[in-house]
Amino acid sequence: HAHTHTHTHTHTFTWCGEVKKVVLFRFIEATAEVQAGQQYNHILTCIMDANPFLGEGSKQAISTAGMMAGPNDAKVTLLLIEEPGTKTQDPEKQMENLTWHLHDKGCRNYAFISQETTQPASVLVGDKADEVEADLVVLSSEAIHAKYVDANQLAEFVSCPLLIVP
Repeated sequence: HAHTHTHTHTHTFTWCGEVKKVVLFRFIEATAEVQAGQQYNHILTCIMDANPFLGEGSKQAISTAGMMAGPNDAKVTLLLIEEPGTKTQDPEKQMENLTWHLHDKGCRNYAFISQETTQPASVLVGDKADEVEADLVVLSSEAIHAKYVDANQLAEFVSCPLLIVP
């Protein structure tokens, strides 16, 4: 079993004319553990995507979770978070595409949770990760860039390793 550490760095930068001081967490634990042969039993994958055919970030997150789960028959729970801007107009087509990506990576053990939320999505992710007893959370960096989730809140509310894929 590999011993890994998460390092925290504080950076100050200018964003849209405002100076912000942020704490950046290097989410390397999950990747290092996978490389060391760590097996996960339950992977929570968060999808915040209005596109029924899935954006590239969502495809990457679901494919990564499917690949990691497939060989060990780990369970993947897809958390479809519906908030303004992320609710799909064709949920059946989106489910079909999500299922296809999981099957394509050899994952057959999965479940879907569709959740509308008015609370911050980062809090919901943490709550659902605890509820399903996930030992890894996977999400796309697009969700952070689009401001659907807040990386600092994820670090605070998600109690298991967190893998953010490009």
